[in-house]
Amino acid sequence: MTTSYRSHLTSALQLSGYANLLDVSYADLLDSEQVAADREDFGRALLAHGIRHEQKAVPSDPRPLLIARRAYERIAESFQRLFPLLERAIELYLSDEAVRRFFNLAPRHDSLIRLGGDYSPRIQVCRYDFTLDGAGRPLIYELNTHCPAAATYAVLYAELAGRSRTQAMLDQLGLARRPVPLEQPNSFAVAMLASAARNGRAVRGVGVLNSRYLTMKTELDHIVGQFRALGVPAVRCFVEDLRFVDGELRYQDLPIDLTYNKFDDSWGPDAYECAFSRTTAEVAQYLAAYRAGAVLAVNSFPSMYLPEQKSMLAFLHSEQFAGCCTEAERALISEVVPQTEIVRLAGSVTLDRIAERRADYVLKKSLDTRGRNTVMGRSVSAARWRRALAEALATEPGDDWVAQRLAAPIESRMDRLDASEPVTVFSTLACFLFAGSPTGLIVRSSAEETTNVGRSGFMQVPAVVQP
Repeated sequence: MTTSYRSHLTSALQLSGYANLLDVSYADLLDSEQVAADREDFGRALLAHGIRHEQKAVPSDPRPLLIARRAYERIAESFQRLFPLLERAIELYLSDEAVRRFFNLAPRHDSLIRLGGDYSPRIQVCRYDFTLDGAGRPLIYELNTHCPAAATYAVLYAELAGRSRTQAMLDQLGLARRPVPLEQPNSFAVAMLASAARNGRAVRGVGVLNSRYLTMKTELDHIVGQFRALGVPAVRCFVEDLRFVDGELRYQDLPIDLTYNKFDDSWGPDAYECAFSRTTAEVAQYLAAYRAGAVLAVNSFPSMYLPEQKSMLAFLHSEQFAGCCTEAERALISEVVPQTEIVRLAGSVTLDRIAERRADYVLKKSLDTRGRNTVMGRSVSAARWRRALAEALATEPGDDWVAQRLAAPIESRMDRLDASEPVTVFSTLACFLFAGSPTGLIVRSSAEETTNVGRSGFMQVPAVVQP
C-alpha cells in the first residue's frame, strides 16, 4: 500500500469518522483475490448456519465499512440519549387523548398499544436505521421496534470477519477490530434475560412467536438457538396455539415467561382485525396473559406499534412534544432526526414547499417495511412527485404518510466482478439497542437508494476500529 492510500484512509477516519472499503478509492488497500475468497467463505458459512434470504445465501461483501471508535461512541451516546424520549412519547400516547388524535392510528393498532406494559423499558429491543453525513453525524430515517432480530446474525458476521483474509490485511495496517456487545455469543438472549431479571421476572421458558397467517422462520430459529445455548427452554410456535391456564402462559407443557413477538403486520384493505392474527378471538389467550402481566413481551405492544410508525419521528418534532422536552432534548432531536411531517397534518404552505423542493424530501408510508412505498423526490419527475404527494394527502386517516427531509445514504463507487465500469452503491447503517443500551451495528448496501437486501442489496461487515 502506498503512503498516499494510507494517508487517504487515515484522513477519512479522522475527518468523517468512517470509510467504506468497497469504494474504488481504496482498491489498492486490499488484495482482490483474497477478498473474493472471503466472499465465498462467507456465502458457505451463512448457508451452513441456515441464514438465508428466499432460500439463498444472504449476499455479503467482506470489505468492511470502518467506523472510528470515537465516532462510534459519539453515535451510540446520541442514540442512548434519544431512547428515553421514545419511552416518554409512549407514555404520552397512553395518557393524552390529544396525542392519540395526532397519530390517529387504526383501531387494530390503537387497541393493542393501549394495553400498555408493566415493565421497564417497554422497548426491550430497538433498531435505529440511519445514515452518516459528511462529518460523520448520524441521521435517523426510521425506527424499527417490530423487526426480526437480525441482530443475531451479527455474531456470525463478527466471527467470519475476525478470521478473514481481509481483516488480516487490515490488522497489518493497524486497523484491528474493537469488540462491541452485539457481536458477543448469544448477545440477544443474554440481554433479554438480564432485562427480565432487572424487572424481577424468572424465565422458565421462552416463546419465539409466529402467526400461522404471517409466518417467518430464519431469524426466529436463531433467537431460539441463543436461548437454548444458555440452557433456557425455548420454542418457536404460533401465537394462536398459546394457552393461559391458572395464571400461567403455556405452550403445550412449557410455561412461557418471556416472548419474542415477530408479527409481520398485515396491511392494505385485507388487514387483519388484530394486526398480528386474523381475528382477536384467535389470540385471546395470549392477550389475556399480557393483560395480566404474566409475560414479559419483547417487545411490548406499545413499543411494537408506536415507534414503528414513521409518524413517531414527526411527533418528536411536533409542538405537542416540544412542550414535554428540555432545550437540550429538542436540540438532540433536531440534530439526529431529519425534519418529518405527517402529510395529513401539514398546512398548505408546508405542502407547497415540499412539492416545489422534491430533491430535499422523501415520502414514506408510516407503517410499512422493505421500502415498498418509499418515493425519493430526487429520483422521480416533478409530475410523479406531485402525484405521489396528492395520493398521500388523500389517504384515509389511520394509514398516514410522512414527508421527511432527505437523509441521503452513503454513496460509494464499487468495482463490478465482471470488470466493467464501477457502479454506484448506497449504504445505510442500523444500530441495535437492547433495553435502551446501544450494542453494535449492521450495514446494508444496495444498487438502489432504498437499501433492502431483498432488492439488489447485500450485507456488509461493519468494523469499529482505532485508527
